[in-house]
Amino acid sequence: MNLEFFILVSAVGIFATYVHLIFALWAPRYGLPRLDFPRAMTQLTFGDSFDGPAPYGWGIAVIHVNGILFALLYAAVVAQYLPGDLVVRGLIWGGILFIGAQFVFVPFFLQDGFFGLKGHKMGWLTALIVHLLYGLILGWLSPILEA
Repeated sequence: MNLEFFILVSAVGIFATYVHLIFALWAPRYGLPRLDFPRAMTQLTFGDSFDGPAPYGWGIAVIHVNGILFALLYAAVVAQYLPGDLVVRGLIWGGILFIGAQFVFVPFFLQDGFFGLKGHKMGWLTALIVHLLYGLILGWLSPILEA
């Protein structure tokens, strides 16, 4: 992996994460429940201090770092083993991230139950769509390393 590959995949990861966040925040415009990933990540990562809640921007930063790391993992390791063309590989990766989030992150870290069952009954659908959008953009724009 060279510097050009790293920078390109990181830029794609930033863009894909941005689309992921914007769609989750604007979901009520499409008839879906709003998911505020940055607020949840801020609370999870930093919690409250004596000065009050941590700034919202830190949650956005943490989400984008995650987006870059998952994009690098996809492009450097996982994509070469997934079937289909590049867009299908990206969608599969988005689906894998969705399943992982719903079985590990949401129930154990956010304490919201498997598939967010303790939250809005359709929250899982917003989460599925935004993860598939993230994967779609990765598959469409990201280069991949071939073994």
